[in-house]
Amino acid sequence: MNKPFSIHCLPWETTSGGIRVMYGLLGWMLAKGQIALPNVTYDTDFIGIYPEIVHGNPLKAKKVVRYILQKPGLATMYGQPGPTKFDPTDILIYFSRVYAPDDVKDEDILFLPICNLHIFKDYGRKRDKTCYLVGKGLNTNIHPKDSILIDRTFANDQKKLADLLNECHTMYSYDPVTAMFEVARLCGTKVITTPTRYPVFDVDLTKYEPGLNGINSELDTQAFRKHYIGMIKTFEERLDKFIERMEND
Repeated sequence: MNKPFSIHCLPWETTSGGIRVMYGLLGWMLAKGQIALPNVTYDTDFIGIYPEIVHGNPLKAKKVVRYILQKPGLATMYGQPGPTKFDPTDILIYFSRVYAPDDVKDEDILFLPICNLHIFKDYGRKRDKTCYLVGKGLNTNIHPKDSILIDRTFANDQKKLADLLNECHTMYSYDPVTAMFEVARLCGTKVITTPTRYPVFDVDLTKYEPGLNGINSELDTQAFRKHYIGMIKTFEERLDKFIERMEND
């Protein structure tokens, strides 16, 4: 019998990419026929999967997997920074190579695409606006004065966000890396990034799985959408290998 999984999920928050990824992982596990529940302790040996922000092993799992969604120690949970070191017995998997050591194997990179492809797409509308995102960055006002701020009003209403992006030819981002890069490009909006005032958030975008199509360059929307769909297939293949590994360990 396969060992069950307990996946540590924080309360749902539409604007949190990390939370969405953990729930997405839970959904994929269930789709693969695995026994998987959020935040439970089973009465048998089980595998606990935690985002890197969680200290220790609160679910009391026999085997611990750390899903590194951000640079360890940067994100906080209830005001407490996450750990910067993990138990040597923990199994580490990484959301992206931008957060992983150079020698990490491809099979340990589980980039989970979470964008809604039914909503975030190019509607073929006239584009005569610009918008901007602050996120983890600092607004230094390099965006055009008439740009529209993408705030929580848009982040909590995906259709409203998609409608805005379909009216914009450019999104200016003060956040160095965010799923909004993919949301924008799926909608046909190119992205202009700015140097962050917080060096701790700096990442090497050349390692970023979604690629640089449309980031500080012209955007080929169809090519990006095809690449994004391909990343879903890659994730599924790597997840199959991860599950097999968990079964055999």
